[in-house]
Amino acid sequence: MNNNLTRTVLVTGATGNVGRHLVPALLEAGVGVRALVRHPFTAGLPDAVDVVEGDLTAPDDVARAAEGADAAFLLWPGFDATGAAEIAGALADHVERIVYLSAAELQGDRAGPKDGVWADVEAAIRATGVGWSFLRAGGFAANALGWSPAIRAGQPVALPYPEAVRSPVHERDIADAAMACLLDPRHDGRAYEITGPEQLTLRRQAEILGESLGRPVAVHHQSAVESEAETSALLGPQYAAAALTYWATLEASPERVSDDVERITGHPPRAFAGWAHDHADDFRPLDTATVAHRYADAFRRGDIAAATAVLAPDVVRVAPLENGGQEIEVRGFAAIAENAATQNSDVDLEGVEVAAPMVGPDSFAIRFTFDERVRSTGAAQRTTKISMCRVEAGRIVREDVFFFTNPTAVAAAG
Repeated sequence: MNNNLTRTVLVTGATGNVGRHLVPALLEAGVGVRALVRHPFTAGLPDAVDVVEGDLTAPDDVARAAEGADAAFLLWPGFDATGAAEIAGALADHVERIVYLSAAELQGDRAGPKDGVWADVEAAIRATGVGWSFLRAGGFAANALGWSPAIRAGQPVALPYPEAVRSPVHERDIADAAMACLLDPRHDGRAYEITGPEQLTLRRQAEILGESLGRPVAVHHQSAVESEAETSALLGPQYAAAALTYWATLEASPERVSDDVERITGHPPRAFAGWAHDHADDFRPLDTATVAHRYADAFRRGDIAAATAVLAPDVVRVAPLENGGQEIEVRGFAAIAENAATQNSDVDLEGVEVAAPMVGPDSFAIRFTFDERVRSTGAAQRTTKISMCRVEAGRIVREDVFFFTNPTAVAAAG
């Protein structure tokens, strides 16, 4: 498949649902992978990946990451295309091909990209003059992960439009299609509709998840007010309103199914039942001991994605020694990752030792010892901490951190 001897691919979104499948697939095919990430410390990518720290919305960072690459996989962040032309230009100065994960118009006889950010980014890429492929995806099967807290707790899934019909696509199929387009110039100048093989109501998706778990999953018809508040908190009010309007139309005008995945990859798209089987552990209630050992094992492997999988979305972290003795709560993984990047801005992690967790009924304690090197001085240091983690409904909801060595003081002394 590597017809044009693509040697290095720059992957953006390497730590996301699609990137986690695309990166190892490229490595297995013998292709070098470079990943542009905000937080290398928490990226958890394979050792063979050339990890570049940077911001996807900063042209200089993108140009630095793209230098020497032959192709780039672009996952544009957010719902605003401001700056996309500059980023597309920075990529085009270095790579021969850009594969962009877009979004498809899949209702009735409508075709092309969805209006808004997706159409705007496509236009910016076309204007560069380099080779391009657009993967216009339908609804991700992985959107169902948002139901995980309710299903783990044995509660109904709250849906505003349970009879909305989508054609959910497995993220592995998106990754397979992306790899084919990145490595084969015959896909240049083509746009594809990337869907799953079947039309399913959201209610039926919940039922299939129940079948994979061996227990029923109920659905609660959520009110418009509840849904708007919840969706706005996740997506912002402007995009939330557009999303809810779109979902309402899917009851009478379902998303269609495309055969483009099979045409690109040579294999039929994976059914939602297969996705539910692959992700069953994401929906099963976990006891405290299981959560504790998964958390510890993930850190031993350096698999940050697996570690974050057992965190609640609004997990709280409190580490007084990082804040002058103040018990300041940092809430949510994004904020925690940002805080980690700040705390380690002058530190490279060289190794970590993780002790066996000490487990109680609804909490556990775990000791970490980090081998580090201070960038500005070259000095080696060890930082040891104990994390006290509280577990609810199979997720870590709070982590209180107690340092044996104050990382701020040690770094300053070094």
